[in-house]
Amino acid sequence: MQLTQGSVRASFSKVWIPMISGVLAVKAIGVSDAYFVGQLGEDKLAAISYTFPIVMTLISLAIGLSAGASSVLSRMIGADASIEEQAELTTGAICMALIISVALSVFGFLFIGPILSLLGAEGQIHEDARTFMLIWFAGVVFLVVLVATNGLLRATGDGVSPAILMSSIAILNIAINPVFIFGLGPVPEFGMQGAAVATITARAFSTIGAFYLLARKDLLVVSFSSIKAGLGRWKQVARIGLPASLSTSVNPIALSIATAAVSTLGSSDVAAFGLVTKIQSFAVVPLLALSAAAAPFIGQNSGAGETERSRASLWFSAQVSIGWAVLLAVFFFFSGDWLVSFFTSSKATQELAALYLAIVPLSYAGYGVIISLTAGLNGLGRSVSGLAIGAGRALGLLATGAWIGVLLGGFLGLAIGVFFANAVSGLIGVFIIKRHGLKEVDDGGNTSHDCYESE
Repeated sequence: MQLTQGSVRASFSKVWIPMISGVLAVKAIGVSDAYFVGQLGEDKLAAISYTFPIVMTLISLAIGLSAGASSVLSRMIGADASIEEQAELTTGAICMALIISVALSVFGFLFIGPILSLLGAEGQIHEDARTFMLIWFAGVVFLVVLVATNGLLRATGDGVSPAILMSSIAILNIAINPVFIFGLGPVPEFGMQGAAVATITARAFSTIGAFYLLARKDLLVVSFSSIKAGLGRWKQVARIGLPASLSTSVNPIALSIATAAVSTLGSSDVAAFGLVTKIQSFAVVPLLALSAAAAPFIGQNSGAGETERSRASLWFSAQVSIGWAVLLAVFFFFSGDWLVSFFTSSKATQELAALYLAIVPLSYAGYGVIISLTAGLNGLGRSVSGLAIGAGRALGLLATGAWIGVLLGGFLGLAIGVFFANAVSGLIGVFIIKRHGLKEVDDGGNTSHDCYESE
């Protein structure tokens, strides 16, 4: 689907709106895992908690590869590259994903035990987490390849197919989770490891579906010459993918730093921060979908030389972010205490969580602006600039603001610090969109350095 023609809002929305359901579905998998594994006891839930940082790192690597490949493909489409050239890139990217998957599997089998020990896992909890991750690493190919193929499908301007794939993963994963965890009929009880088996099974079926969709678009070519030509583009993909991977990783790091600050206040404060973090992860789903749409839209339009369409899409993202943030702010201000009461019976935790939700949501507008901008820069091939902006927001503003806020004003100070971090980053994003020329990096043999070009 060409995103270089017609109304900017209509073309952009064809990718954005379907991705809302896709992102929401994927987030539901984590809730499902926690719910079913939590029924096995605290130790099992603790064991799976130790795997989260490792899984997030693997997902960041997969997203980086996806960002690099989809950026190159979307700009090729915008520049009217032949379908043969597009297929070579797509086939090469999938081969890169396979190679990376094998390397990750070998690394995981060798070092997962020591890594879990460094994270503090001990005894049976360590053994449960290690077994869980060994299953994960055995099937990591279905994570890396699926994320890459989803990105490639979005690069073509198709937002519906990736959303369907993501939703199908969630539906199947949630449906078979209890089957593999608790056992059913001929299926034995795997315990918490069943959650890993269910995840791999669901991703395997969706990977087959992704291959089918790419083949229908004539974007898969199984020949030695095509694979060789596609793999020859690894530098282009890596130049964008590596910074994009790091950019994805900084948000969890910043969240960990903020959690460390809150831990100095007390258990109720930590519980409240953990609760609002989960709530806001679902509240910002439409904004995450905006960023998922920004990369292919801006990539195609930059490839076609349509710089003003790229800028217009970012202004549209900013308007949606502001509107959504206002709606959330009103809802949480009047209903925040009612909402948090469903998740905890502790009055202290409820009051702190409701306080946070009364202050912070309006600043999600700034968050939406900055993540759409960084995704757009990835689409342009300027992922180093995207990394600088994303890391500046997460580490320079959010983590720092959280610590300063806690030191000066406790949990109230934390909420104010997070509000200003999001708001300031949003204003910086608006300045960049307005003043700088959103032009792609040349993908020829002599690539230009990754910086902004002032107009």
